[in-house]
Amino acid sequence: MGFWGTYVVHRGEASLRDLLPDMPQLADDDAVDGERAAGGWQITRVRVPDLDLPGTLITDLRDATGAPVLVADILDSSTAYVHAVGVRTPFWDTWLNIDSAVGYTVLPQSPFDEGGNYLGDDWEDPEYPALAAATRQDMLARTLSGAAAAAAAMTWAQEAGLDSAPAPEVEATLAATEVFVEEQLYVLFQRLGLDTPPS
Repeated sequence: MGFWGTYVVHRGEASLRDLLPDMPQLADDDAVDGERAAGGWQITRVRVPDLDLPGTLITDLRDATGAPVLVADILDSSTAYVHAVGVRTPFWDTWLNIDSAVGYTVLPQSPFDEGGNYLGDDWEDPEYPALAAATRQDMLARTLSGAAAAAAAMTWAQEAGLDSAPAPEVEATLAATEVFVEEQLYVLFQRLGLDTPPS
């Protein structure tokens, strides 16, 4: 089973727990671990799914640090919803490995008919491909992808004082697919100028 939880990137010496003391999800020592990155940045792994964290986490942390913040919600180490905000630059978001994200968003029907009879190992939900395609299209319409996502990420990095890689490298990283999405996420961190060892 992969990792379900959240990666949080912020700048400053204070820990995530110190900056957000009223967030009970951070109180458990087993739920939180982190590492330092060059330039005063921290990457904190929170073993709590995003749905169980306050929706204002990203802006609360931005306001507490006075600096840009990036958050990645990880689903079973298969896909990540990356979103970020700056002090001056606007909120942006994108998916890493969106095809896996679709699989967690909509599921095919179970292989049983209305009478409860098993339809066989080779049965496939005939409506699922169209449903999955529509869901993917909707997710793409609601977030950035391709060159637009890379440009937004680089603008965020620029405000953060980071030296990002050229746009084609950032875009290629966003479009890559890895067995463990955390590996792709750490490559993205490095492409955006966060100097930290690979996961």
